[in-house]
Amino acid sequence: MDWARQFGMLARGSEQAVRLDLCCLQIGRIVEPGLDPLAALAKLDELAGDVGEVGDDPAALAARINTVLFEEHRLRGDTETYYEPSNCCLHSALVSGRGMPITLAVVMIEVARRVGLELQGVGTPFHFLVKYRDAGTGADRFLDPFHGGREIDRTALVERLRATNRGLGPNPDSFLASVTKRQMLQRVLTNLKGISVRRRDYHAAIRTTDYLLALSPWSLEERRDRGMLCYQTGQYIEALDDLQQYHEHAGKTPDLARVADFIERIRTRIGEPG
Repeated sequence: MDWARQFGMLARGSEQAVRLDLCCLQIGRIVEPGLDPLAALAKLDELAGDVGEVGDDPAALAARINTVLFEEHRLRGDTETYYEPSNCCLHSALVSGRGMPITLAVVMIEVARRVGLELQGVGTPFHFLVKYRDAGTGADRFLDPFHGGREIDRTALVERLRATNRGLGPNPDSFLASVTKRQMLQRVLTNLKGISVRRRDYHAAIRTTDYLLALSPWSLEERRDRGMLCYQTGQYIEALDDLQQYHEHAGKTPDLARVADFIERIRTRIGEPG
């Protein structure tokens, strides 16, 4: 089964049509190929059932979701084994109750969706957050899934972003805009890819890059990375194909000479003339 291709099909279409839970469970197959998604979907339904009938006030719904997830079911950010691949996986978070900020954000977003509350992802540089629109004030309210869903004041967030940027880069307010589901999926995969490379699990990193290319087939950087990873695992034909594509289409990039050197190394190994 070509899981990356199936993932790409699930992640296509309009923002409303993309099922974040199904896409994240498909990502989980990188870490656990035999994963059965039905148990995870049933757990999300169970958590939504525990929220119960609260009414349609967003603040009341958000407070009840926090109670169910972080007090009753004790979900928490994993500060001890943060860089475990399982922390990127929705199904693992639902079993262990631990995960990265974005993984716990997906749990919150999907439980909220099931009870009628629209939570949106917010891709701040330090921790992934979620937000919802307050019905009374019309203002956004920000929640931190990694720290028990606690609310963070917008002014405090902006000040922290200004301190992080040190006056450089984009306006801090731009980091508080909603991200799309595809952007969330890309961030999950980028996290998992980085963890796999850090652990020198290059085969897992290749599988993750295949998913990233299914999400963004035009990404020359991912094509280059896949070529380099295939080189590390001795898959020289695949590496040559990926690196030649990058070299041909990337333009004048700083790493072009390095990529050309790897292409020549591979040709020497497989006996292909330059």
